[in-house]
Amino acid sequence: MNVILCRDFRELRQTNAFRIMVIVAAVITIAAAAGISIVLSRQAWLGEEFARPVLELIISLVAYYLPLLILMAFIWAFATLPLTKEKINGNIECLLATPLRLGSLWIGKCLAIFLPGFGISVIALLLVLLVVNLITINPATGYLVLPIPALVTGFIINPLLFFGLLAFIVLFSLANNPEIAIAPSFIVGFGLMMGLPIGIATGAINLALWSFTLWYFVGTVIVWAVVGYFSRLLSKENIVLSSKGS
Repeated sequence: MNVILCRDFRELRQTNAFRIMVIVAAVITIAAAAGISIVLSRQAWLGEEFARPVLELIISLVAYYLPLLILMAFIWAFATLPLTKEKINGNIECLLATPLRLGSLWIGKCLAIFLPGFGISVIALLLVLLVVNLITINPATGYLVLPIPALVTGFIINPLLFFGLLAFIVLFSLANNPEIAIAPSFIVGFGLMMGLPIGIATGAINLALWSFTLWYFVGTVIVWAVVGYFSRLLSKENIVLSSKGS
């Protein structure tokens, strides 16, 4: 697994798409930190008692959506295209001729995509939270706004959900058609990006509550259960046949 992880990560890091992704993530991070800080600093109500729920909502949205956007971008950019190329040029079949286990091949490829995105998302989220709290919120209110449920969702459960989604996509890319495999990520990604704001606007969802974190964790467990169920598709026969189809 380490061999696949190191090789794929090295190749990923050398691509222009990866460099662009890092630059875009940096721009989003700077824009979020600066934009939120500037807007909040101009609000007359910032130091009032009733401001805390509003601030918790803002921080919760940042903690949820910043990792989501970065992780989804990495999945959409790197989950299927490299595998398609490897199937076409025969690299996958060469790997199958080695003593490498299929599970190691699968997880190694997943980690090579996930770990860079996860690392960047953690750094980006930490920077935004620190800048907004230390520069704007704390001087005006005397406290830091760090809703624990939202942080658990953003730092732990969201990455677990998208790692599960990535594992599903890579699994289907290996054993079937990579172009079809990417479809679930669009459904989940757009569903979360569009559905959650509606739930928040109607008051049905509060990202700063443990109830949402628990609900989200249950959804993540279901995703991993689906991945475990379909892992039976990972066989040399399926990989070779799908490579011939590519």
